Order: sequence, then C-alpha cells, then structure tokens
Amino acid sequence: MSDEKRVLVLDAAIRRDVYQPLRHWARHISDAVECCRVSDGEVPGALGRFTHVILTGSETSINLDLPWILEECAIVRELAERRIPILGSCFGHQLAVRALSGKQFVRASPTPEFGWVEARPAPAAKADPVFSVLPAPWLVFSSHFDEVHSLPDEWEVVAASDDCACAAVRWRKGPVWGIQPHPEIDVSDGEILLAALQEMMGDRCDLVRSRLQPIHRDSGVAGALVRAFLER
Repeated sequence: MSDEKRVLVLDAAIRRDVYQPLRHWARHISDAVECCRVSDGEVPGALGRFTHVILTGSETSINLDLPWILEECAIVRELAERRIPILGSCFGHQLAVRALSGKQFVRASPTPEFGWVEARPAPAAKADPVFSVLPAPWLVFSSHFDEVHSLPDEWEVVAASDDCACAAVRWRKGPVWGIQPHPEIDVSDGEILLAALQEMMGDRCDLVRSRLQPIHRDSGVAGALVRAFLER
C-alpha cells in the first residue's frame, strides 16, 4: 500500500486578502495538497482520492444555516463514513461537531478568546495519537466568537484553556479531531490578523479588545500536530 498522502483543505475563509488558511496550513505539509473553497460554493468531487482532510477556520459564525455551511456538514459526514481522517481548526472544529453530533453542541461563546492562549492537555491526551505529541501546556493563537460546548459521550475532550473547556476534542467513533485555536498561525501572521479583525468588527471591536491576551508567544506546535495527524 502506498504511503503517499493526498491532503484536502476545505477552505472556509471569507476575506482571503486578510485570512489565508491554505497558505498557513500548506507550509506544514510536505505531501500533495488540494484546496476546495467551500465558502465560495466549490465542492471537492470524489472524496475517496484523499487520505486526510483539514477543515479551516472562517469569519462566519457556525450558528448560521448558510447553504455552503450545510453542504460542508454533509461533506464531513461522508468523510466520516469513509473513515478519512479529519482535523478541524476553529470554525472547522465547530463544524465537525455540528456535522457529526448536531447544532445544539455549538454556540456563541460567553468567553471568546483573542490572541495567544495557554492550552492544557486533559488526561485523555496521553493516549491520543495526535495530541499526545504536544507539550504540556502549549501556547497557541486563538480567535473565536463561537465555541463547542456540552459535548455528548461520542466526543472526548483532550485539551482545555482557561476560557474554553473544549479547546481540543476527539471523536470516539472515528479518526476526527478538532482544535478551537489556530496552531497553523504564527506570531507574525497572528498580529496581522488581530489588527485586521479589530478594523473589521465594527460594534464588536470593543469586545475583541477587552478579550485580547497580552502575551504574544507561540509554542510552535503546528508542525508536530500535522505530522501526527498525517500518520493516522
């Protein structure tokens, strides 16, 4: 059996002049990468040709029922049925939970996070094939208004932060992982995104500023996380 990987990135970005998830993720992947811009209405075609799938973040709320969000949920369910490994980040993390368990498990966060947060592995992380490779704790960029919450038993929490109880999760029924932060975004890109976010948020700008973390330091876990994921 061939060890060649073919990675599909389901890109849910809206403002790609500011947020470029394909670039952020691709620099950590040495295998073949194909991108499908789901937020533009693109569909990936035959899913069986991919070995791994990454679900990116988005400026859109997971609580909306936009046609492309519902279509991406359907794609995730098909991927899960095929047991193709999935890694979702931020909106992608929330979308994996919504697609596989239901919309009732995502919500507007009462404690949104912006900047670099400290994530601490849960006991379950020690046995997890992906998150067990990360240090304890790890600093990582985060930017989200929504969150996963009150998960059913089919999900296992593998990391938490002070303000996000489900910072990283694993689906017990198949090879699906989610992480609320953005490990793929380094300090320089994160600072650019935070500046742009504050310009774009309008009446939510004060909320972003009030929740902004003061420390700009990153543990650089993206490479190790991606390598562990691609070994699944």
